[in-house]
Amino acid sequence: MTMTNRRLPGCVLSVDPLITFSKRAPALGVGLGLIGHRLDLAKAGPSFNILTLAWTHEGDGQAKRLKQELDAFAETAPLARFIVLANTETEHQSLHRHGIESVVGNILCLADTERFRIVAPASDASRFDAVYVAGFQPFKRHALACDITSLLLLYWPPGPIEAISMRQTLPHATFGNHALQDGVFSWLEGEVYCQQLGRASVGLCLSAEEGPMRASIEYMLCGLPVVTTPARGGRIEMLSGPHLSVVPPDPKAIAAAVAEVAEAKPDPFQIRSTILDRIGKERQALLHGVNQWLENQAAPLLDGGMFEQMVRYGVWRTRPEAEIFENVIGR
Repeated sequence: MTMTNRRLPGCVLSVDPLITFSKRAPALGVGLGLIGHRLDLAKAGPSFNILTLAWTHEGDGQAKRLKQELDAFAETAPLARFIVLANTETEHQSLHRHGIESVVGNILCLADTERFRIVAPASDASRFDAVYVAGFQPFKRHALACDITSLLLLYWPPGPIEAISMRQTLPHATFGNHALQDGVFSWLEGEVYCQQLGRASVGLCLSAEEGPMRASIEYMLCGLPVVTTPARGGRIEMLSGPHLSVVPPDPKAIAAAVAEVAEAKPDPFQIRSTILDRIGKERQALLHGVNQWLENQAAPLLDGGMFEQMVRYGVWRTRPEAEIFENVIGR
């Protein structure tokens, strides 16, 4: 099969037998992860595929759709085996009801803890009560932040209509990705991104439903407490503790919670330490659950090196298809 430069999330953990780790991302054409994109490999021999979920499957609709896709794929590639990482116990039970093998393993625990860290902002940088890292999609519910007077927005490149609409919705906000380059959009990565988060006192999570929301754990790894609305997807389950405030989806309630948390000035290093401890425990549970499944399949178990690949390449980054499969060509 001819390789392309198309960028996909995931990695190959083992070539023989083939073990893949990737994300269910129908919008990218990989509804069943990497192996679903490479039917030639799925037909060539046994494969063991660890699948994460970018959107909640706690409801029957998403779980039913996934089961239908898995069944259809099995008719063509019967030697492909799948285990799905459920971000919550509710999601695990939903998948189980539909006959899908799964183990509880919140993908937020795979955040790169070295990449996201506390970085002090420049001494002359303005400060904000809250930061919201989110694309300008309707489900992110930015309007709920309208009563926060000191607000920093960080985001992916918006379309012209999205950008105009958001500036009308939150005219008082600072649009961080444009502010750093005199109105020209700029990507914020690595230390620069962490430094921007450090300008705020609180991280916001305002959607009612999505996946676990990667930014939620990036906030805490960078030392920010989080104010969130109730949500399905996994962020509340992963972040629950002294540095998470769950408030109703009401602008005044959200603004009041932000003000209260900002006034309390929690220690950022304590926030990071607490979430690092939680990440460590979740990683152990995830590795145990996946290895138990692999053992039942008579497949090799994941080792520390493989798990490090899951953290480095699994769900936070995309890479060219040719790079992902470079060691599998000719299998």
